Amino acid sequence: KNHCPFNINRARSDLPGGNSRNKGNKSTSLATGNYLIRDFELEARVPPQYIPQLMMEILCVGSSVNLDDQSSQAPVCQSAVMVRQTATRGAILLRLQRDEEFISEMLFWLGEFKSRFVDDGCMPKENFFWSDDPSSRYRKFLDQTKRLSESVTEVATIDNSDIQRQLSEKGRAPLF
Repeated sequence: KNHCPFNINRARSDLPGGNSRNKGNKSTSLATGNYLIRDFELEARVPPQYIPQLMMEILCVGSSVNLDDQSSQAPVCQSAVMVRQTATRGAILLRLQRDEEFISEMLFWLGEFKSRFVDDGCMPKENFFWSDDPSSRYRKFLDQTKRLSESVTEVATIDNSDIQRQLSEKGRAPLF
C-alpha cells in the first residue's frame, strides 16, 4: 500500500470545506498552497479498512492444495504480509495472521449485503448495518476488525534512503 503524499490543504480558509486551522491532521505541512505533503511516521498497524481485503486474500489463497502434504486439511495460507510505504518515511512490512472467526463473520456480512441489497436490487442506505447497540453483532465485527488491525507483527522497516525511486533527467525526482 503506497500512501499518497499529497493531501488537500484544508487549513486554508479560502478553499471549499477549509477553515483557519487543520483539525486532527497529524501530518506536517511541507508545502503551501492548495495541497500539503503528508509527512507522517508509519505505525506498526494495518489500517482497519484493509483488514477485510487481506483476510479475503488469505481465504482465497489458503483454500489452495498443499502440494507438500496433500493429506493436510489445514489451509495453506496462514498469514498475509502488507508493505506500507510513504514518499518520505520509507516502508514498514507487517504480518497479519489468519483468523477463522473473523473470516466467518466477514463472509456472514458479505452474504447479508448480497441478500439484502444485491439480490433485491435495492440501494443501501448510508451506514446500512450500523446499530447504536454496542453489543450488536455488527458492532462486535467492527471491534474485531480494529483489534486485528492493531495485532499485526512488524516484520521489517526500510529506511527511505534504501528505497529505489523514479529518476528524472536531472537525477532523483522528489516524492516519486
